[in-house]
Amino acid sequence: MPTHSSRSKLIAGVLAFSLLAGGASIAVPAPSAFAAVVTNSPFADTIPAWAQKHVTKLALQGIINGYKTSSGKTEFRPLNSVSQEEAVVMALRFAGLADEVKPDDIVAYPASFKVSNFAKPYIIVAFKNGLLDQNDEYAIASANTKQAWGTTPATREWVTKLLVKAIEKKDLADDLSKTASTFADGNQITPKYLGYVNAAVSLDLVKGVSATKFDPKAPVNRASLATLFSRAEKQYEVPYAGQVSGIVTAQTATSITLYSEGKETSYTLDSKSLFYKADSDNPIAAGDIKLYTDVTLISNSGKALYVEAQGTEQHVKTTTAKLDRVNTTDRYFYAWVNDEPVKFTYSSAVSVKDSTGKTLQMSDLKRDTNLTIVQDTFRSAPQVVSITAEVQTGANTVTGQFYSAGSGLINYLVDGTLQSKFLADNAVVIINGIEEPTVSDLLKGIDNIKLTLNDEQKVTRIEVVNRNVSTIDSATVVNYSGDNKLLTVVDPATTNASALFLNDSTKIDYNGSSITVSQARAYLVANRKVKITYSGNVVVSLSFIYKQTGTLVSVNTNDKLLSVKLDSGEKVSIPYTAPLLQIPGVSVPTIGSLQAGDTLTVLLDSNQEKAATIQVHKTLQYQVVSANTSTKLVTVKAADNSQREISLTNVPITDENGSALTISALTSGTIINVPYIGSNIQSVKIITMKYGTVSSVSSSSLSVTETNGSTSTVSLSKGVKVIKGTQTTSTSSSIASGDIIQVYKDENEQTIVTVAVGDKRTYWKYDAANATLWTYKNTSEDNSNFAYISSDTKILYNNASIQVSALKDGDSITVYGFNNKAIKIVKS
Repeated sequence: MPTHSSRSKLIAGVLAFSLLAGGASIAVPAPSAFAAVVTNSPFADTIPAWAQKHVTKLALQGIINGYKTSSGKTEFRPLNSVSQEEAVVMALRFAGLADEVKPDDIVAYPASFKVSNFAKPYIIVAFKNGLLDQNDEYAIASANTKQAWGTTPATREWVTKLLVKAIEKKDLADDLSKTASTFADGNQITPKYLGYVNAAVSLDLVKGVSATKFDPKAPVNRASLATLFSRAEKQYEVPYAGQVSGIVTAQTATSITLYSEGKETSYTLDSKSLFYKADSDNPIAAGDIKLYTDVTLISNSGKALYVEAQGTEQHVKTTTAKLDRVNTTDRYFYAWVNDEPVKFTYSSAVSVKDSTGKTLQMSDLKRDTNLTIVQDTFRSAPQVVSITAEVQTGANTVTGQFYSAGSGLINYLVDGTLQSKFLADNAVVIINGIEEPTVSDLLKGIDNIKLTLNDEQKVTRIEVVNRNVSTIDSATVVNYSGDNKLLTVVDPATTNASALFLNDSTKIDYNGSSITVSQARAYLVANRKVKITYSGNVVVSLSFIYKQTGTLVSVNTNDKLLSVKLDSGEKVSIPYTAPLLQIPGVSVPTIGSLQAGDTLTVLLDSNQEKAATIQVHKTLQYQVVSANTSTKLVTVKAADNSQREISLTNVPITDENGSALTISALTSGTIINVPYIGSNIQSVKIITMKYGTVSSVSSSSLSVTETNGSTSTVSLSKGVKVIKGTQTTSTSSSIASGDIIQVYKDENEQTIVTVAVGDKRTYWKYDAANATLWTYKNTSEDNSNFAYISSDTKILYNNASIQVSALKDGDSITVYGFNNKAIKIVKS
C-alpha cells in the first residue's frame, strides 16, 4: 500500500479533531499530550459494536476526540450528526493536509456560502486540493436558503464523495458514474454522486444501512463517519505518531515484538491492549495474533494500545534437511539439503524441539538427525526461527507371546523364556476388531504381541499381530458343552454355524454384571441369544442379550413386529405382545406413538424372545421452576406450560461447554436440556439464554453484543428458527444488524432467535423496590403493562442514555424486551 508523502505531515499528538454536533471549536491538545484516554474504550459512553473498532483506532491515532463532560469524563456521542464543515475538517486531517491551513488568513466567500469562522480556512484548502468542487458547493449553498452550508448535516452520499476525493480515487468514480447502483434505493442517489457511491462500494469503504438499502439522503452520524475514514486507511495510508506496521517475531502475555524497517522493537502488553483483525469489526484475543504475520500497532511510551492483524500469511519458509554439524559459539549449523551442504544461522531465541514436542538445546542435536527448519523470509539474511528434530532415541520394538500384565509391568514369552517390561503412562493397545482396547483385553497364551519401547525402554504401544476379532451380534445358542467349554452357535444373518471355545480369559456379561465361564454354563442353553466376539475359534467376549438398541425402521402392527437397525448396522425383527412403552413427553403412549427414525432401546423378556419394554431416546427442554438441593428434586415447566417434578439423584449436570455443575446452578428460570432413555434421565445440560444486539450475521453464524457489553459468536450449523412478531422463518436472512434478540439452543441443538418487536406504551411509574417499570394498559385485557429493569437495560432519549428517573407520567415509550424483561426502552 503506498504512503502518500505529500499528505503525510499529520502529527497525532498535535492534530486532533472533535467531530462536534454543532459549531463548536476544534480541540488541539498540547504536543506532549496523547490524543485519547488509553482504556479499553477511549470514551465513557456506549459506542455501537460495529463502530467500536473504528472509533477507538481513530482516537488512538489522534484523528478524533470527544466531548469533555462536567464530571471530567470524555464522551464520543456516536449518534450525533456531523455537519458538512466538520466532515471537511476531518477529511483534511485524515489526508494529511491540515498543515496547509492558515488559521489567521482572511477568507471571503459569497454571501450565500455561509461557513463558521473556524472552518473557513479549512474549506479553502479543500477547494484548492480538489476535495470539494467550488462551483458545486456554491450552487448547493445558493439552493438552500434555510440553513448555512457549513452547519448543514452531511448526508451519506455527500460524505461518500468527499471521502473518495480525499483518497484520490476520483478517476475510479468517473469510470463508474454510468454504472447502475446495486442498492434497491439506487434511484434516490443524486446522479452526480452515483460514481462516488459505486467507487466507495467497490473499495469496501461504505456499506448500506441494510443489505439492499443505501439511504443516500440520510445524515451521517459520528460513529458512521469514523467508520468510513477508518476503512479508507487501507486505501490511503498516512503515517500517524506512534503507529507502526511490521511482522510479529515474538509474543508473550506481557509483550509483543515487531520487525519493521530492518529492526526489531518490543512493546508491552496489558489487559487494556486491544486486538482486532483488519477484515473484521469484532475484537479478538491476543492469542489470535500469529507469529510472523503482518500487523499494524499503535503505541504510546512503549506500550501497545491497539494491535490489528493484517492477514494470516506467515512470512516463513520450511526446509527439510539432515544435520551435519553445529557451531553453538557463533550460532550457525550446516545441514544437507538435496545432497548440498547449506549454512543456517540462528539467534538465541530459536525454538528447538523434537517431534514429540520436547524442548531441546542446539547442543542436543546429533549428526544425521532429520530436521524440519523454519526460516523467516522478511530479513535480508533469512534467520532460523524454529527447528523440529526427528525423535533421537534408542526406541525399538520387541515381539513375544503375551503372558500377563499388572503392577505397571507387561510379561511376555520369547522362545519360552519369560521377560518383562515397564509400561509407560498412557500406553496404547491395538487389537484389530476391538474399539479402544485395554491391557485387560489381551489373551494369555494366544496373543502374539509387538511392543514399541521409548528411550527409557518403557512400553508405549502394544499391538496384537495374530488376532482379528469378528463379531456376531445376535447369535443363537445351539449347544454348549461345559466339559469342553465348546459353544455351538448360529449366525442369523448368514445361517452359518460356528463351533467356538471359551477359556478363562473370555469376558462374559450377564445383564450388566461380569460372570465366570462356569457361572455362564447354566445360561448357555438352546435358543439363548448372545453377542459374541471371537478370534480364530476362541471366544474373546460374550454378552447375554437382554436389550437391543438401534433405530426404528418400521412397525408391523398386524404381525406385531418391530424392525430395528442396530448400531452395528444389522437389522433385527423383535416380536411384541403388550410391551411397556416409555416415550419422553408422552403421558399415555401407544404403539402408534412410535415413529420411524426413533432411537430406542428394547428390553427383552426373560426368554429373550419378545419386547418387554420399549424405551424411546429423546431430549426434552424445560424451564426450571424450583430446585431442592437437599432432595435433588426439581420442579420444571415443559413447552406446554405443564409442570412436573424430576429427580436428579446421581444425574450429571453440566453447562453448554461440558463443565460439571451442581444442582444449586438450577435457579428459577434456567433453561435445561434433559436427555431421556424411556423414563430414565441420563444427564442435564444448562442452556445459556443470551440477550443483546446483532453485530453481524451470515448464513453460518451471528455475532451478538450482549447486554453486558461482551461480544459472542453463535453458530447456526444445526439450523436456525427466527421468530419475529407473528412470523417464523428458518433462515438467517431475516435477521439484521442492530436487531435486539434473544437467542438459545433448543433440545435438538437448533438455534432459536427471537427478534424483539418494539411495544409502544405510555409510561406510568417506576417501582424502584422491585425494579419494575409500569405503563398504562392499552386495553382492559392488557397484562403486559410492566417490564423488569436491570443494570443492563438501555434507556434512550434522542439517542442519548438517560436514567429511568427521567421518565415522566404520560411519556410515550417503546419497550424492546422478552418475557417482560426490558432490554432497551426508547422515549419518543
